[in-house]
Amino acid sequence: MNIHELVKKQEKYLIDIRRYFHRHPELSLQEEQTSLRIQQELASMGIPYEVVGHRNVVGRIDFAKPGKTLAIRADIDALPMQEEIESDFKSEVPGVMHACGHDVHAATLLAAAACFAEMKEELSGTIYLCFQVAEEISGGGPQEIIEYLNSKGGVDEVIANHMTPALDPYTASAISGPANAGNCQWRITVRGRGGHGSRPDLSIDPIRPAAEILQKIVTIPSNYHDPFHPLVVSPCMIHSGTAYNIIPDECVMEGNIRYFHKGELEEVLAQMDTIAKAIASASGAEAKTEMIAGCVPVENTPEVTEKVYRVMEEMGLKVVKPEFPGMGSDDFGYFTQAYPGCYFNFGASSDRPEAAHVLHNTKLFYDERGFLPITEFFVRYAVDFLK
Repeated sequence: MNIHELVKKQEKYLIDIRRYFHRHPELSLQEEQTSLRIQQELASMGIPYEVVGHRNVVGRIDFAKPGKTLAIRADIDALPMQEEIESDFKSEVPGVMHACGHDVHAATLLAAAACFAEMKEELSGTIYLCFQVAEEISGGGPQEIIEYLNSKGGVDEVIANHMTPALDPYTASAISGPANAGNCQWRITVRGRGGHGSRPDLSIDPIRPAAEILQKIVTIPSNYHDPFHPLVVSPCMIHSGTAYNIIPDECVMEGNIRYFHKGELEEVLAQMDTIAKAIASASGAEAKTEMIAGCVPVENTPEVTEKVYRVMEEMGLKVVKPEFPGMGSDDFGYFTQAYPGCYFNFGASSDRPEAAHVLHNTKLFYDERGFLPITEFFVRYAVDFLK
């Protein structure tokens, strides 16, 4: 079996289906057409599948004989951003684009599925192809898929890739143990009493205490937290008011916390709430702190990560082993909590001068040469695992 040649046959399909997904991005929990197209593609390959929860698609390939089980996950949602770089496959949906690489994730897994469909008599065991919704908002996709997999007896291992524009094509990265931070989306609402801008003495302005709260909570990592435990508190939105001469009733802030260690999230949220209530009370206002959504840290299983390294090196890839985990988050952490697994990165940095080399940027653009190695890795890892 020449795996490289088998995968190479899927190159045009891989590029074409990725460009389709890129032209037709859909936001989290709105992945209707994306999910439907994935179902159609699996059906055309003769791969049975089930729609799980909110449009997750899980394909199943049973090989010639019973054996071990492997799950491969690809997230499929896009972001509320307006794409700026021109191409033949630029997003056709105003204000929505694949600025993270989930279009590539879905396409590379579909191309791998096409390879697996040709290998049904050559391997033992089962592969689950998990196309997951709503990663960008931690919308519950992993929990739905894990519940489904557990109903089938669970899996022995799970793997997933994420694109990175910071690495060149044919370069891959993985880290054993803690790999990515946990994430919490929080909201602080400061409630005052609105009125006329000419008489602040007759009102309770929520903006001023909100501004003070913002300044204070960002000092939690440096002033109140173990400096040897990475922690980030980032206010990213603040909304209040409707006109220049109206004191509003409330001011709302939202942001995120990134953390690694068990119990830290609850401690930080409690401290934020204490700070917010105290500052608001001193101004005659009220404050409420809420956790809106979040995901747990990603913890790569050392034994699985070692196998990932080995397959990458056997492919001739340049393998980067970071010294420290990343502060970015991914709800793949729920999978690595449930099963042994590894979350890794493949590079596809573009040499277009206007391209951004950072995720969640309106000028993100990938070099398509970096896609086929991902599919080849999936196939090689599966063959190595199931043989």
